[in-house]
Amino acid sequence: MNTLALLLFESANVTAAAYGPLQFRHELPSWILALVVLPSIAAVAFLAYRGLSRPRPWRRTLALLRLALFTVALFLLLGPFLREHETRVDPTPLAILYDDSASLQRADGEGDRKRLDILRELGGSPERAALEERYQLSYYRFSDRISPTAADGSAIEGRGSVTALGDALLAYLSEHRGRRLPETVLITDGRVTQGTSLDDVASRFAREGVRVHAIALGDPRPAPDLVLERVQVPDLILAGDSALFTLRLRGNISTLPAPATVTLHDESGAELTHVRISEWGPEGVQFGMTVTLERPGTFGLHARVEALDGELALDNNRVELPIEVKPAKIRVLYVDGEPRWEYRYLKNRLLRTESRFEREIELNCWLTSASRDFTQESTPRIPALRRCPTEAEELLENFDLIIIGDVDPTTISPDPLDGQRFVDAVATFVERGGGLLMLAGPRHNPAAYRGTRIEALLPVELGREPARGDLPYQALPPIAANPHPVTLLASTPEENRLIWEAATPLWWFQPVERVRPGAQAWLVHSELGNANGPYVIAASAYSPEGWVGWIGTDETWRWRFPEGETQLQRLWRSALRHLATTRLRGAQGRARLDLDRTQVELGEFLTVEARLRDDAYEPLQREEGVPAFFEEQEDALLLAAVPDQVGTFRGRFRAAALGPSSIYLTASDTAEGEILASARFNVTLPSREMRETSQDEAALNTLVEATGGTLTQAKDAGDLFAQLDGRERLTRLIASHDRPLDGRLPLLLFLGLAAAEWLLRKRQNLS
Repeated sequence: MNTLALLLFESANVTAAAYGPLQFRHELPSWILALVVLPSIAAVAFLAYRGLSRPRPWRRTLALLRLALFTVALFLLLGPFLREHETRVDPTPLAILYDDSASLQRADGEGDRKRLDILRELGGSPERAALEERYQLSYYRFSDRISPTAADGSAIEGRGSVTALGDALLAYLSEHRGRRLPETVLITDGRVTQGTSLDDVASRFAREGVRVHAIALGDPRPAPDLVLERVQVPDLILAGDSALFTLRLRGNISTLPAPATVTLHDESGAELTHVRISEWGPEGVQFGMTVTLERPGTFGLHARVEALDGELALDNNRVELPIEVKPAKIRVLYVDGEPRWEYRYLKNRLLRTESRFEREIELNCWLTSASRDFTQESTPRIPALRRCPTEAEELLENFDLIIIGDVDPTTISPDPLDGQRFVDAVATFVERGGGLLMLAGPRHNPAAYRGTRIEALLPVELGREPARGDLPYQALPPIAANPHPVTLLASTPEENRLIWEAATPLWWFQPVERVRPGAQAWLVHSELGNANGPYVIAASAYSPEGWVGWIGTDETWRWRFPEGETQLQRLWRSALRHLATTRLRGAQGRARLDLDRTQVELGEFLTVEARLRDDAYEPLQREEGVPAFFEEQEDALLLAAVPDQVGTFRGRFRAAALGPSSIYLTASDTAEGEILASARFNVTLPSREMRETSQDEAALNTLVEATGGTLTQAKDAGDLFAQLDGRERLTRLIASHDRPLDGRLPLLLFLGLAAAEWLLRKRQNLS
């Protein structure tokens, strides 16, 4: 520590006493003194000796003596006193403001440390700690708002979704209004993504006389930056199935200087596939990457894009794509009335569905029009049904998905009551996590199910319009740029749109009013609609524990796609897998774990909901709640029981770590127990915050120059800390005390003047 700093430190907090200017208890306004009192005194003093027959020097001397005598008397009458001030000399205040926005997660070059690590290093440095001896320090962090924080920056996490630096500075200024703030230090990249700009803030701080210094993080050089993002990715597929990853590539340049190559790799780094991109729009380009995975297990795939020449920020050139491959079979019960074309084609397609690993669909058919001696069809090595199951427990035990075609439930068996039992059993099956697909038909579906428990589960409102078959049409994704995963048959939305537009047209369909709230349309009519939009041809929704799908045509057998059976096979496999998701995820549907979204930005909250059933598929009652565990984290999240919803548990957590992760439930309520259900999510950097992350050197320069501060790069922060020597001190008034003026001297002066006048009057023989 230098000598000056030591002396300043030793003199801090020194209390001293000092006297202020002379004051009067009976003080008169200055204008009265100047215009009335003093002229009156002078007039009386001089007029008293004006008519005397004495030489002028004597008269003038006597008048001046009397004037002085009256002035001293007036002084004593006004009540003079002295005010004593007790003061304290303190170090001046200094505030350090740490940036806490998500851009701190950025590293500015390959192998470089994150800005967050650099900021924490500055906060914990000896040079910063030395400021404690020279200043009254206060510490704040800011992103969307400003708040106090730890001195060493250890509480900074870099999670803020925006950087409202200008608003934070104004809030800081407002909080300290009326106090002297000569020094403020910012540690930030200076990039403002929300609120007041630094140009507007600079003038305010300059008027207040507050100097702002800035320690700049990041690289100020403008550089091209490619960003690879997840759009729609599967987290679960069946062995032998093709996983389609939909990604987006964007950047801060309008055109690509050369084609960019995106490669997909496995855990060992081996390349699985690649895509070359040469053009994009203002929001980048969306594309797909497909890979077939044969072996069951959990795989840590990742995609990355080659860096551009001069690109510095490479951490966003890669995205993690974890995926689970299950060998589990989908056990399907298909119930229909007549061996219509739809039944024949779908039945044969499902019976042929195999993967290279093993058969993934086990199918049992029940055709109600078949004779008693007819052997119902089923997957080889799977026993054929001798009767249609009519109990929910039997359905839950043996099947994951039920397909109901154009069948009258009263014809399920010779017993007419079995029809109602079947309908109720299917509804209970769905309510406990099973999947259901309703295939419309001209005779019984949906007519025979109106007013039943199944109608309430459908993703569509049926309405009363009759079926139509008078006009050819295409069934198309309602939003071509963002199709439902079931209908995504190509690697890009544009290619997918062309495939659906090229499909063989359909004729017959069953109109519905609309999709129910929370449901999602798969396909809509290309030509006709109602007041709610195009007629919905296919849709799905949670209802309420399992997935329920609706296909409002019996002509899917007409579909022919450019690549023939391959794309149609993919469509049906995706549809069945989607509807059986709850059963596939764990515990045969007795445990389900859902997130309100699977793609979340850093610092945002996710809501997780668990629905648990016991061995009898009854809602599990646990008033104390259930713990949920995070992948590679020790902390558990307690899901509280939801009032009035037995078996439902809910909790909320903040996304705190970047990248893919998962949350799961176990049978033993311990992190190491058997996993009952899980859900994956991916945490990304905030999109608005990360659109431009280079250091805004120009804005920081404007701020520091307007306020008389200094701009320093992070590597030279020690020089700025040393420059802040605390030379300016802050004097505080502790107390004030009034002391009467010692009147002896004025009294002696008064008596002396009176005696002098008396002696002179005697000498001049004046009475």
